[in-house]
Amino acid sequence: MTRKFTMEFEPATIEHLGLKLYVSLPPVIGELVSNAWDADAEKVEVTFPEGPLNGESEVVVKDFGAGMDANELQNAYLKIGRNRREVDGFEITKKFKRQIMGRKGIGKLSAFGVASELEVRSIKDGNAICLRLNYDEMTSWPKGTPYEPTVVESRTGPTSEPNGTEIRIRKLHREKPIEANWIRRELARRYTVIGSNFKVFVNGTEIAPKDRRLRKDCKKSWDVSDIDIEGGNVVDASAGWKVEGWVGLVAKSAQVERGVDVFARGKAVELETMFGLKTTTIQFARAYVVGEITANFLDATEDDIATGRNLVHWESERGQKLAIWGQTALKWIFNQWLDLQHKEKEEKIVKIAGFKEWMSTRTPHEQRIAQKLVNAIVNDDNIESESAGPLLEIVKTNIEFQAFQELVDEIEESGYNVVTLLKLFEDWRVIEAREHLRLSDGRLEVMEKLNKFIQEGALEVKQMQPLFEENGWLVDPTWGEVSGQTTYTQLLRKNFQEPKDLPESDRRMDILGYSLGGTLTVVELKRPEKTLSRKDLDQIEQYVDWARANLTGTGPDSPGYIRGVLIVGKLGGDGEAKEKMKRLAGYDIRVETFRDLLHKAETVYGEVEKRLKKVAPEYSREARKARKAKK
Repeated sequence: MTRKFTMEFEPATIEHLGLKLYVSLPPVIGELVSNAWDADAEKVEVTFPEGPLNGESEVVVKDFGAGMDANELQNAYLKIGRNRREVDGFEITKKFKRQIMGRKGIGKLSAFGVASELEVRSIKDGNAICLRLNYDEMTSWPKGTPYEPTVVESRTGPTSEPNGTEIRIRKLHREKPIEANWIRRELARRYTVIGSNFKVFVNGTEIAPKDRRLRKDCKKSWDVSDIDIEGGNVVDASAGWKVEGWVGLVAKSAQVERGVDVFARGKAVELETMFGLKTTTIQFARAYVVGEITANFLDATEDDIATGRNLVHWESERGQKLAIWGQTALKWIFNQWLDLQHKEKEEKIVKIAGFKEWMSTRTPHEQRIAQKLVNAIVNDDNIESESAGPLLEIVKTNIEFQAFQELVDEIEESGYNVVTLLKLFEDWRVIEAREHLRLSDGRLEVMEKLNKFIQEGALEVKQMQPLFEENGWLVDPTWGEVSGQTTYTQLLRKNFQEPKDLPESDRRMDILGYSLGGTLTVVELKRPEKTLSRKDLDQIEQYVDWARANLTGTGPDSPGYIRGVLIVGKLGGDGEAKEKMKRLAGYDIRVETFRDLLHKAETVYGEVEKRLKKVAPEYSREARKARKAKK
């Protein structure tokens, strides 16, 4: 006779601890991964259909851990709210001595946040037991009577299969396809223990280090013990509470996936936190901060983690102490970000129009004076590095005059900003206007050439190639001086030669490597009449992958970050290509059309002209044309 199993619960329990706490698939799967860790599993397999979902679709999480017999299923698994650490009296697992993640005994209910049915099949010592729990049955079960899960006879009984537990989540509350990369990435972010001794596979692909937030992707990072604040990584010395991990700054700002991930016992407690830090004078630095810290004291004798394990109890004593530490650490990180911004700004400034080379020809005294003005520009957030050219020309023109040197000294001593300096130069308006006009006139000519090439369709490589080689700003209007085209372009052309039998319509016009501020941009030019295809996207992805594997480094001349740009004539209506284009954008590989580039350049040019008219209307293009017509 088959044994009967029972589960005592209140319907509201499922609603509050299942449906309301878990509304997304990754944390639900994560709870089952936690159970596998606690069961001393060395491998977990997560499988699900990646196409459209229907009523028969299911998510399966299978581990190869200790498994459960009938008594363990009844007295442990089916007990809601069972604190296994207190009941069993130990904090580590038997076989691998792992720190146990589970505590509250409610993870099994998480599935009911995303589905209506789950089937549990556990194997131990050659015997399998399979139970089916159905949400609708549970909520309609007679009140005051323990719920009886269905024993699935066909999957119960003697077996030669290895020990382990399999959970099948059925009758999903979603129709949208599940993306495997998303599940891998989310699980990788939630667990620091995934690795060589605890492998997790998603639809046959193992979660790898590249799936998680990596410290090596940061432009700058610090171990928490190296953050220069009182106590370092000590949250509370008297209680012995410490944090481990790192915090870093990425090169590209974003409003998502920023902040510090907090872990306890290898499992995420809260993702993307700013520790409750309010707006600061440099709040824009928040968009660059990432990090991972471990705070095991949150999950020690007292539990300071919210029931769904997705939030710290910030109002608890431990939570408040951690918040104070985190806010102090982030303020220090923000200041480091500001210092880095200033350093990068200075590096850009001294490269403008060969200013660094010019400084090397001056006397030590004149170099110090020039450096003071550079410092003033760097520290003035109202002045962009791209706008410093006219100011540097002032320095070159006036450096030999004593009055100019005294003025710069006065600015440094009195704390005047650069705006004050500009007011002191009566001819500033004219100098700035001339500099902007020179740049605008040159760029307008280039844009007219590009427009002509687009209108005429496919052209010889010799026409389009030099246009982009010499004018990197066509790819990105914010770029000033770019370098490295010769070196990186030659490497790319050498390693990615096109087959001789490739149809002319599919051939690229060129492949270029632009280097700016430690970032290398791989640019592939297709022909202006070319329509985007999936094959084109595969190619640019291959180029960028190769460059990231072979060209990135830590040396002073090596790019620290690599991104990609594919330039085509038209995007077309290929749905598959468009979907891949969206995915590649997440890896910083974007697609542009020639007309998009032209439109951006024209927009920037228009802004320059508008500003120029306001500053010096007598030097606008219309005014100059009018004067020329009168002659």
